[in-house]
Amino acid sequence: MTKKEIQAQNTRMSIIKSAVWHFARFGYHKTTVSEIARMAGVTTGALFHHFTTKEDLLYAVIEWLSKGIKAYADQLNRVKHPSSKTISDIIDLMCSHFNRYPEATICFATLATEFSGSHHPAEKVIKEVYEIFVEAMSRVLEHHPRVSNPRAASIAFIGAVQGIAVQGLMREDETDINTLAHGFLSMLSLW
Repeated sequence: MTKKEIQAQNTRMSIIKSAVWHFARFGYHKTTVSEIARMAGVTTGALFHHFTTKEDLLYAVIEWLSKGIKAYADQLNRVKHPSSKTISDIIDLMCSHFNRYPEATICFATLATEFSGSHHPAEKVIKEVYEIFVEAMSRVLEHHPRVSNPRAASIAFIGAVQGIAVQGLMREDETDINTLAHGFLSMLSLW
């Protein structure tokens, strides 16, 4: 890879990370391209050199964020003998991702909320990304003796952990994501 190609790749990633930060806080529709460009340290012309439209940037953001969801699914797909530790391990991985880059988790939840029911093509793409996790988690939960509907439980799990992430960000002065996640896990244990 040439120096120019590396620089272009770095600029593209700066733009994506700026978009993630803005979309997480303000949503896709309320974020302007000039705000994204300013934070990325590029002109709007440079931004449009890398992404021909704001919507192209949206899909690049979704693709980049999907890597985290795929990492969760990959971990679940490697499990040979599911147990409560499997759920604990996946929550630990999610917390680790959140601690490194909270905007990524919040951005995906924000985009899902913003596009839900909109019939915008992005809604379908977001659902497809979630489906990767739902399928993997459902296979794990098929072995759970008390879960009668693994798919429904998997979808609810996504909502719960994204809610934990939102609360973790909102209450960062009060508590941390790990404490909230382990509080959630404690509810799942047998009474």
